[in-house]
Formats: sequence, structure tokens, C-alpha cells
Amino acid sequence: MIEKIRLQNWKTHSDSSFEFEKGTNVLVGQMGAGKSSVMDAICFALFGTFPGLQARRISLEEVIMNKPIEAETTTIELQFGHGGKSYKVERKIKRKGSTEAKIWLDNKLIAGPKPRDVNQAVEKAIEINYNLFSRAVYSEQNEIDYFLRLTPKDRKSKFDELLDLQKYENVRSNAVTAMNRLKTIAKDKSGWVAEQKAGLSKEEESKLGKRIEEKEKENKELEAGLGKKEKEGKELEKEVKELEETEKVFRNLKESISKNKAVMQELERNLKEIREKAKPEAELEKEKESASKELRGIEKSLEEARSIEEKERKKKTEFGKEAALNQRQAEDLNKHLEELQGLGAECPTCKQNLEEKTRAALIEEAGAKVKKVAIEMEKALKQEAEANSGIAKAKETLEKGMQKKDILKEKEMKISQLLEAVKKSKEKENQFKMLEKETKELDEKLGKTKFDEKKLIEKRKNAIETKAGIEAGKRSIEANNQLVKEIRTSLERIEKTRKQIKELEEKIKAVEASIEKMNYFVNSLLATQSELRTMLISTINEAMQDIWQRIYPYKDYVSAKMDVSEGSYELKARERSGNWVRVEGILSGGERSAAAICIRIAFSLVLTRNLSWLILDEPTHNLDSKAIETLGRMMQMHLPLIVDQIFVITHDLEMKKAASASLYVLEREKNEDAVTSPVKVMLEN
Repeated sequence: MIEKIRLQNWKTHSDSSFEFEKGTNVLVGQMGAGKSSVMDAICFALFGTFPGLQARRISLEEVIMNKPIEAETTTIELQFGHGGKSYKVERKIKRKGSTEAKIWLDNKLIAGPKPRDVNQAVEKAIEINYNLFSRAVYSEQNEIDYFLRLTPKDRKSKFDELLDLQKYENVRSNAVTAMNRLKTIAKDKSGWVAEQKAGLSKEEESKLGKRIEEKEKENKELEAGLGKKEKEGKELEKEVKELEETEKVFRNLKESISKNKAVMQELERNLKEIREKAKPEAELEKEKESASKELRGIEKSLEEARSIEEKERKKKTEFGKEAALNQRQAEDLNKHLEELQGLGAECPTCKQNLEEKTRAALIEEAGAKVKKVAIEMEKALKQEAEANSGIAKAKETLEKGMQKKDILKEKEMKISQLLEAVKKSKEKENQFKMLEKETKELDEKLGKTKFDEKKLIEKRKNAIETKAGIEAGKRSIEANNQLVKEIRTSLERIEKTRKQIKELEEKIKAVEASIEKMNYFVNSLLATQSELRTMLISTINEAMQDIWQRIYPYKDYVSAKMDVSEGSYELKARERSGNWVRVEGILSGGERSAAAICIRIAFSLVLTRNLSWLILDEPTHNLDSKAIETLGRMMQMHLPLIVDQIFVITHDLEMKKAASASLYVLEREKNEDAVTSPVKVMLEN
């Protein structure tokens, strides 16, 4: 029994608490007051989903309160009892972060925080899954006539699923598939056996055996010939090795003689050149000393020329400065003279107009100074020009001296080289005599060395041919051995194939026996499925007959049943005449709703007897006032006798009378986006 539920920030419920009891519990309120969301919360607390969420008509984030405030988290706490045990489930949904869930049994945590673990714990506790709960227990708003709206084919599938008969069909289908697969396997194996038998031949086996004997005999002959050739090959290798050693000595002697002759030839050429160019050593020494002395004289004259150049450069700088100073003085004096010669000339000291006599005296004095400065400037310029001429002469002397120095240095170097060559010529003559003696000795050794190059070539050729013959013989033996191995493998394969054929023939017999047994099994499943369907439908129809009389207020239709024929499930109602008619074809909308409620209650009674819960959301859809009154009376007085706990969600105030356990009126000011306020109404005894 569901005992309590608390909703925090769940849709329009800020913090709503409900207490339920055994019997019929009614939630009444206007559209949008938050009635259905209470039942959605019960379903979500149990299974982690509800029909709207499962069908994706609403997202998980959208169940968190959005107005009048936007909450970050919603929490549901549900307490229920079943089988004498007390359970509490808590689920939290966050806008940011993962969903959490926990379940306690008698105040002891048994699963969580993973929602999947809690789902499994709930299903184990109440012994039904979400699918059965949503079809047999929880009739969602506008889904009362769900089964009537299905096509006959879909209705059969859904009913078989709810009646738990689908598993028999699944097993039967799988068994047929497996049986067909076994038939295919047996057919394939039989075909393979026939092919293999056709390919096996005793004559072929005999030919393969003779081929092995031939190759083994051939290998014995080859191995005998190989022994003789290997002995010859070793002797030839020994002879070739001895000849190669002699060849090595011969080649080394020839190479040494050749090198000595080349060196001697080079020495002879060098000595000839030296003799042609050389003078006596004393004369060369004297020439070298003379060149060195002359070079030192040149160095001294270069130093003197550099000194003269430096002095002339200093004079040039000095006279240049003096000429520039004279030029500035001349410019200043000329300017002063022009001022004195002009009208209204003033005294440069007192700034008074000068008398004519005084002015003439000053002009004469200034003119004399101008002439003197001009003479001095001309003298300075002349001296500067003379310095330039001295610099040019010094440079010319330096250039000629440097050229002569380079010539003398080159001459000195050549004399030194020639002197050095003359000194070393004696060493080269001694070296030439030693090489000449050594070469003579080597020639004598070479003459004593008996080396026959043609014989070595012939022996090498014979050794190579013998080795090639040995390798060819080995390859032939290896090829024969490989062929014998392959033939033996073929014979083994033939023997193995015979064994496989025998084993497969036994397996084929076993598979055929299994196919026969599976035929019996499939037929048994069909019979069991049919018998179970008949029994369950019969039980449901018995319940529907009793329920129909309690909820239908008129006498034109006296009973209802589920009719199963030719694989189709049809809901039918019986007229007073005893004639059965199809509900979806003949009955009005209100009558269809009554039939839909009838089958819902019957399914709940038959399929979830252990749970004994029923949730009906807006069950009065399409019912007239008399039918509503009858349904309410049945909900209050009769249904609690066969279902432990019923929940009715309705906007019809007449259905308040249906409450036998608890009655809640849900109020909400929608124009102000207010939250839901549940008010519990005390029932009259």
C-alpha cells in the first residue's frame, strides 16, 4: 500500500505532502492544478520514469519547478508497504548533475545512489515491472481506452505481453529458428560427407604409396653419390687453398717490386732536376746571404720613406690649419674695411660717427693688415702644396721599395728551396741505392716462387663445379623428402577425412534426432500457450462480468467479455437478447469508456493480484451523470472489496463521493503562476 508521498519543486508542487490509506483515494481539482503530476511522481519514485517521460512528451528537466521560481533540484519521497515490509524511496533530479536515488527497507539502505539499482530493487519488492504497472495498474489521462484504440494485431501483441504469454511465443519462435538452423546444418554436413566420399579412392592411395617408395629409393642413390663428391670436394678445396697461399706470396712480391720501382723512378727524376738546376752549395749560400743583405737594406729604406711620409703629413696638417686661419682673418678684415668705407661709419669701440681723418687712417691701417694676412696665407698654401709633393714622393718610394722587396723575398725563397734540395739529394741517392738493392733481392725471391696461375684457375673451377653438384644433390634429396612429407600428409588427411565422415554421420543422426524432439517441443509450446491464454482470458472475463454489472448503470448491455478468435482479441458486450456485439463497432463513446474501465480493473485484479493497486486518471471521460454516479458508488463501496488501494484523479466534483480512504482537493491560482496547495478533506463516516 502507498502510504505517503512528499513532492518538493516537482512541477507545480513547491512542497506538497499526501497521506493515503487502504480503499479509494480521490484527488480533485481544476485543470492544471497538479493532480496528474502526483500520480506521475508516484510512478517516477517507483520506476524512475512515467508514461509522459517514457514517450518523451516531457523531458526530465521539465519536471523541476520553473515558476513562480526556477528551482535547481526536485526531490520525491515515497513510503509504501508490501508483503509485510516497509519501504522508502527517495529520488533527486538536478538541472546540473546526475539523477540520484535511494531505497530503504525497514530504515536500512538497500540500494543507491544509482537509479538503475533502485529500479531493480523496487521491481523485486513489488514483483512487477514498469511495463505491467503502466498498462494494468496506472491508467494515464486519456489512456483509459488505450486497448480499444489498438488494431487487432497490435492488441494481440500487447495482451499477450501483459498476460506474460509473449515469452512462450518468443521461445517457440527461437526454437523454430534453431530447428531450421539445425536442418540447414544437417543438410550442409550431409552434402559435405557426400562430396568427400566421392573424392576418396583406394586406387589413388595406392599410387601415392608407390610414389613414396620411388622417391625414397632415389634419395638413397643420391646420398651414396654425395659421399664420393664431398670427399673429392674436400681434396680440391685443400689444393686450392695451398695454391692461393702461394699466389698470395707471389702477388705480394710483385706488388713490393712494383712499388719500389715507382719510388726509384720518382727519386731518379728528382735527382736529375736537382743536378740540372743546382750550383755548388757554397755558391748558393753566398747568393742567399747577398739577397738577405739587400733585403735588409730595402727594409731600412722603406722605414725611412715611411718616416718622411709621416713628417710631410704632419706639415700638411699644420700648414693647412694656418692657411684656414689666415683665410678667416682676411674675411673679417675685408668686412671691417667695407664697413669703414661706407657712409656714416662708426667707431667700433664707442659707436660714435668717425671723423674723416680718423676714418682714412683706419682704412689705411685695415688695408695694410689685409695685405699682410694675404701674404701669410699664400705662404701657408705654398708650404701645404710642398708637403703634398713630399707625401707623393714618399709614397712612390714606398711602392717601388715594396715591389723590390717582394722580388728579393721570392729570390731568397727559391735559393733556400734549391739549397735544401741540394742538401737532401745525398739522402735521396742513398735511398735510391737501398731500394735498388732491395728490389734485386725481391726479384730473386720471385724467381724462386713456383706459382702456376692456370693450374689455380682450373682447380678453382673444378672445386666450384663439385660444390654445385653437391648442393644440387642436397636440394634434390630435400625436394624428394618434402614431396614424401606432402604425400604422407595427404594420406593422413585422407584417413582423417574418413574419421570425420564417420563422426559427422553420427552427428547428423544426433541432429536429426534433436530436430524431431524440437518438433515435439514447439508443438507443446503452442498447446501450452493456447491453454494458458484460454485460462487467463477466462479468468479476466469472469472478473469483467462482475465489474460490468457494478459500473454500468443501464440494462441494455448486461455483460462484457474479451473474445479471442483467429488470433484477434475483441472486446464485446452482451445485449439483453443474449447477442454479443463488438464494443468498438456498436457502443457509444460513454459505453466504450465504461467497457475500457471494466477491462482496466479486470487486468489489475488478474495480473497484479499481489500488488492490488489501481490508478485511474480522469476515468469519467465520455460518461453521463448516471454512469458517473454509478462509477463513484462502485469505487467507494464495491471496488475496495477486491482491490486494496485505488487512486482516482478527476476534475469532476461528483467523484468526491467515490472516496472511501482519503480525499484531497488541489487548489492553484493559475493566473498568478501560484504553486499547488493540496487540502485534505475529512470524510463523513
